Amino acid sequence: MFVYIATPITLLLFFLAKKLYSLKPSGLLNPVLLTILSLILTLLLLDIPFAEYQQGTSVITAFLEPAIVALAVPLYLQLKVIRSRLKFILTSCLLAVFVAFTCAFYIMPLLGADLITAASFAGQSVTTPIAMEISSNLNGIVSLTAAMVIFAGIIGASIGLPFLRLCKVKDQQAIGVAIGCASHALGTAKILEDNEEAGAFSSIALIVCAILSALIMPILYQWLIV
Repeated sequence: MFVYIATPITLLLFFLAKKLYSLKPSGLLNPVLLTILSLILTLLLLDIPFAEYQQGTSVITAFLEPAIVALAVPLYLQLKVIRSRLKFILTSCLLAVFVAFTCAFYIMPLLGADLITAASFAGQSVTTPIAMEISSNLNGIVSLTAAMVIFAGIIGASIGLPFLRLCKVKDQQAIGVAIGCASHALGTAKILEDNEEAGAFSSIALIVCAILSALIMPILYQWLIV
């Protein structure tokens, strides 16, 4: 029965969370975070299997791909500016990939993580499908990777912009690249609400980071374990 009302309930919870956020903007009241927590609580209280919920929200899942493609619109509008800053974008994204790899495989082991856990965290800053594929190639735990990707996106969307402002980063292009490299589509969608130029740079950064991560991380991993 729940399978037929899963989509309406999900949309209702999301729009309620959006309304709450509009009344009191706060990182802790991020609409995505509130919706996820509300859905977890609903499934637990009603003892509903996740597989049933997933089946009921297949329509929402189907719209994720065109939603991601829609992020290309501000990118196209800022194409001339992006071309002039392409070297800056590529350098930043390449650095982001190496930082992510270093944190996963050199810093996390110092905190007690094994190789499988580290591999699961390596792609957390790129979009979910690519991060899961990277995790699979590195023998990581794909489900853990998916959870961490969502977590990274929520953190970036919630506190990314306030944190950059606290660090006195004012250039919209730099803000966009930082958000795109660190918190993929969720961060990009959020920053797009604030500034179109930053959103365009965030869009291209998340794309470049995803491509570079998919190409470079398996090579670095093989070099690491040899």
